[in-house]
Amino acid sequence: MEVAVIDLGYNSIRLSLFQRSSNGNFRSVGSMKDFTRLGDGVDEGGEIKEERVNEAERVLSTFRKVLEKRGVSEVFPLGTSAFRLARNGEEVAKRLSKSLGWDVIIVSGEEEGRLSALASINSVPITDGVIFELGGGSLEVTYVSGREIGKIYNFPLGALRLIKIMKTEDRIRKEIRSYLYSLPSWLPPSLIGSGGNLRAIAKFLMKVNKVKFKHVHGYQVSSATIKSLARTLWSMRDEEISRLPGIGEQRSVTVKAAILVIEELINLYDVPYLTVSELGMREGKLMKEEELSVPKMRGKWLDSFSEFSGVQPPESIRFEVEKLTGSDLAADAGFLAHVFMESGWSDPFNACYQYVIQSLFPGFLQRELGYLALICKGATEKVKKKDLQRLGIEGRTDKINQLSRVMKKVVKSYPLGVY
Repeated sequence: MEVAVIDLGYNSIRLSLFQRSSNGNFRSVGSMKDFTRLGDGVDEGGEIKEERVNEAERVLSTFRKVLEKRGVSEVFPLGTSAFRLARNGEEVAKRLSKSLGWDVIIVSGEEEGRLSALASINSVPITDGVIFELGGGSLEVTYVSGREIGKIYNFPLGALRLIKIMKTEDRIRKEIRSYLYSLPSWLPPSLIGSGGNLRAIAKFLMKVNKVKFKHVHGYQVSSATIKSLARTLWSMRDEEISRLPGIGEQRSVTVKAAILVIEELINLYDVPYLTVSELGMREGKLMKEEELSVPKMRGKWLDSFSEFSGVQPPESIRFEVEKLTGSDLAADAGFLAHVFMESGWSDPFNACYQYVIQSLFPGFLQRELGYLALICKGATEKVKKKDLQRLGIEGRTDKINQLSRVMKKVVKSYPLGVY
């Protein structure tokens, strides 16, 4: 069954379609986006402009046709900071509800932060840390301890709002610091972020470093890199930024403000690196708030993948590979390879490798997925140093090749349909 979440944001409107699994997880089946900029002008206590509302009605009418054609009946339209800030937010939400055919719900800043944090907790291996979502109109910061959501903070520090009102680097930094000063003092072990501008920054850095993953989920960026990039971006014109790979014209307007927010958060929490989550508020809306251990969280995503492939989860293979190798990543590689084998792939190990680097697979850091992918690759051809470099990771190729041999032997030892 398909379910849809529509994010009516300050900067853009996005429709995300998902397919649910029996254990409550899901996979993305498509998305549509339009940079409608509903929040343009609302920060001075103004209203959402009529021309923006008209554009949003047109976009939502298109979304409605798509949803009706696909037979989607479960739809969650979520209005965020633009609706909270504007004097006519409630009125606009009612108008847009008519165009869409489903009621637009205005979510509070706290709820937006909770949903964003929930998405990261259930898709990134985190136990304690700070999770933030940076949008066009607001910033949500959530404290997490023992994988449970704690205090949530909401600030009007969205990237589009800052660049439109403050304009200069000095004024933007001053505005950011005036709000972040109120946050509790803590040096968290990890900082996780989500949001369109952060994803664009991560895509750019991955292209610069020639990392071949097709997604940014779980990608880790050093604090030094963020600080260096902030100086570079503020020395460039918007036109120059728009030509940077991974950024694009629409993000060129806001990415300069966004990276200052990110840098100030890094400075505040004194973390060595930032982890990027590609899952945010939209995905969090589909999740249940429950305490999950990291292995259980990963297991649920693996089981969902098996279900979507029409294959019974090969838990025995995962158990035996881990017993022989002591590596949970080798065990997960064996699990995925056997699912591909059961699905009829002639080379299930290469299929595993290609899928992991090209498709978003929650539950792992990107470097962990890199090792998993290479363990699959090593089952059919020897892993070389350049393979590690291609995925932006370091390690011993002899160790990976050894894990590959054991994993392949276990997978091949199980007849199809028997595990």
